[in-house]
Amino acid sequence: MGQGRVITIVGAKGGVGQTTFACNIALALHNLGKKTVLLDFNAGLLGELALLLQMHTDKTLIQILPVLSQLNADMMQGFVSKHSSGLDFLSCAAEKKETIQIRPSHISKILDSFHNSYDFVVVNLGRGFTDVQIAAYDSSDLVFLLFTPELLSLFHAKKIISGFIENHFPPQMVKPLLNKSGLKSALSEAQIRDYLKQDIFWDLPFESETLFESINKGVPAVVNSPKSLFSRKIVQLAQNLSFAEDEEEKGRGIFAGLRQMLSNARRDYSRAEAEAEDARPAVIPGAENVYEKLKENIYRKLVERIKEKQIDVAAIKTKHQEEKARSDIEKEIEAILASEGKGLSERVDRIRLSKEIMDRALGLGPIEDLLKDPSITEVMVNGMDRIYVERKGKISLTNKRFSSHDELMNIIQRIVVPLGRRIDEASPMVDARLADGSRVNVIIPPLSLVGPTITIRKFEKESFTFSNLIHMGAITAEIVEFLRVCVLLRKNIIISGGTGTGKTTILNIVSGFIPKTERIVTIEDAAELRLPQDHVVSLESRPPNIEGKGAVEIRNLVINSLRMRPDRIVIGECRGGEALDMLQAMNTGHDGSLTTIHSNNPRDCLSRLETLVLMSGMDLPVTAIREQIVAAVNIVVQLSRFSDGSRKVTHICEVTGKEQNSIVMSTLFKFTQTGIGEKGRVEGRFSPTGVMPTFINEIKSKGIALDLGIFKEGGAENA
Repeated sequence: MGQGRVITIVGAKGGVGQTTFACNIALALHNLGKKTVLLDFNAGLLGELALLLQMHTDKTLIQILPVLSQLNADMMQGFVSKHSSGLDFLSCAAEKKETIQIRPSHISKILDSFHNSYDFVVVNLGRGFTDVQIAAYDSSDLVFLLFTPELLSLFHAKKIISGFIENHFPPQMVKPLLNKSGLKSALSEAQIRDYLKQDIFWDLPFESETLFESINKGVPAVVNSPKSLFSRKIVQLAQNLSFAEDEEEKGRGIFAGLRQMLSNARRDYSRAEAEAEDARPAVIPGAENVYEKLKENIYRKLVERIKEKQIDVAAIKTKHQEEKARSDIEKEIEAILASEGKGLSERVDRIRLSKEIMDRALGLGPIEDLLKDPSITEVMVNGMDRIYVERKGKISLTNKRFSSHDELMNIIQRIVVPLGRRIDEASPMVDARLADGSRVNVIIPPLSLVGPTITIRKFEKESFTFSNLIHMGAITAEIVEFLRVCVLLRKNIIISGGTGTGKTTILNIVSGFIPKTERIVTIEDAAELRLPQDHVVSLESRPPNIEGKGAVEIRNLVINSLRMRPDRIVIGECRGGEALDMLQAMNTGHDGSLTTIHSNNPRDCLSRLETLVLMSGMDLPVTAIREQIVAAVNIVVQLSRFSDGSRKVTHICEVTGKEQNSIVMSTLFKFTQTGIGEKGRVEGRFSPTGVMPTFINEIKSKGIALDLGIFKEGGAENA
C-alpha cells in the first residue's frame, strides 16, 4: 500500500447526514492542498453526492472494470470527474442494477490504485457487511461512523461497531462521529458513551439554516458558509487528519499502527474469487442447522456459476427467457450437487434443496410457493423469520423464513426494480402493482422496526361474481338485484368498508352492471379492476421518480378524466382531495359514478367524505360540503369482516336529504348477526327494513322490472 489515506464514511442509518459530511470533509481536505478524490460507493443512494456537488457526470467505476488489470495513475485521471473546486469525483455506477458487476477484488484493486495516487481517498459507503463492503473496509485506514443523538441511531451504530469486531477489524479504525449535537432533546454525550462503550471521536453541530441553504444551492457548507460553526468544525477535523498524516511517520496520531494491523489482516480477494473454497462466507442470522448452512453454501456457488456462464436473471422479460434461464440454472444446481458427492448426507432432501435454491435464484425465495397457492389471498412478511398468510379471511403464521436479512432485501429489490421503483433508506416505502395485478407494499428500516416488511394482496385470476358471493353468504339475490337497478338508473354509489373487507371486489362486480354501450373511465392507485365491458379506459396514478418529480396523483387523473367524455367514472378508492372533484363530477352530468372509501359504517362513510373534501385545500364551509354530498351521493354499500373471517354486506343505505345541517340516510337492507354456529361460523340474517327507496317512481317510469316486495319486512333470508 502507498502513502495515501483511505477514509470510509458510513451512516448508522438514513438521515444522519452521511452524504453531506462526505462532500464537506472531502472538499475541506482538498482546500488544505491535499490531493483528494471523493468516491460514491453507496449503491443505495446513487446520485445524491453528485446532486449536492451540482455535478453532471457519466463517468463511473463500472467503466474501469474492463481495464482494471492495466489501471495506472495516468489512466485513472480519465475516469474521474472534476468538481468546480478541483476536487476529483467518481461514482460506482449510473444505475443500481449495474452494481451487481462489482466484486470484492474490484474494490480492493481500485482503492489500492487510488491511494497510490492521492493524499486522501474519501469513500462514501452504504452500511452493511457484504463482501464488497468488507473489501472497502479492508482497504480503509479509518472508518467514520456517523450517528445522531437519538436512540434508534445509537442502536444501529452499536450494531455496526459489533459488525466490525465480528469481522476481525481493529477496533481503533472505527471512529464514532456525532452529528447534530447540541439539540435540546438529544441524548447527552455521557449517555452516548455509556451506550456505545466507546468515546465520541468528533461532533458536529446542527445548523439547519446553514445546511439547508448549502444543499439547495448545491454548494457544500465549507464553501458556501465557511464561517459557520459547522464548517469550522469540518475544517478543524480536516486539519487534524492532515496533521495526523505527518505524525504517523513519528509513530504518533490516529493513523499510527493501523496501517500495519490492517495489512496483516487483509484478505486476498483475487485468490478468494479464483478458488471458490476460499470464498469468505457471510454470517447467516438464524442459520443454526446444517441444512440452512448447506443451502447457503450451494447458493453461493450457484451465484458464481451464474456470473461465469453470464446468465442474466435481471434481463428476463418473456416466458421463453424464463424457461431458458430456469433450465440453465437447474443444470448448474445439479452440477453443484453432483460435485458435493458424498459430502451430502443421505438424509438431505435433494429435491427440496434444489427447489428452494431455484426459488431463491429465479423466484421470490420462500414466498414463491405461497403466492402460487390458490387458497392464500394475502402474504405478509414481517422481517426475515416471520411470514404470515391469510386464508379464508384468517391470518396464520407459516413455517417459512428467509435465511438472512440480505436474502430478504435481494428479494425486495427483485420485486420493485422491474416496476421501475426504488427502495432504500432515503425512500423506504413502495406501494405498487405486480405484473399479475397483485398489490404489493414494502417498507424497510428505519421506518419498520421489525426489519423489511412485505405485504402482497394477491390478484384473483378468476373474477368473483355475485353468484359466488351469494353462495358464500356475503349478500342476497334481492340486494344484488337492487344494486343492478341502481346502476341502470345511474345512481352514484359509494362502497364503504374497512381494510380487507372486499370493497374492490364489490366495486368490480357492481361496475359490471354498467351497460356495454357506455364509455367508462377507471382511476386507481394500483390497477385491480377488471370490467367486462369493451369501452373501458383504465388510468393509474404514478409515484414520484428518484428525483422526487413526475408524480401524477389520483386527483390529477379525476380532473383529466372529465375531459375524456366519460359516461361513467369509477374511482378505485377516494383517500384525499380527489373526493371534491368526484362530487363535482357527480353533480355536473357524470352521474352513475362509483368509488370506495375506508370507513366502518355508513354514517362514518359520509363523515370521512367530508374530511376528504377538506383535504382538497378548498376553504369550503361544512354546510356547503354536506349539500354537495347530498346532491351527489345516492347509495352507500357498507361491508364488514367478521370474526370467522367472512365478509358480508351489512348495510344498503340511501342518502335522502339534509335536515338542520345534518345528512339524512335511510337504511334499506341490513345484516343482523344472531350468533356463532359450528366451527365458529357467524350466523345471521339479511333483511329489508321496510323502507322504500325514494326513487321508486323513477324505477317505474324507466320501465325497469323490480319486485317491490324485496323492501317489505319479513322478506328476510338466512345467512
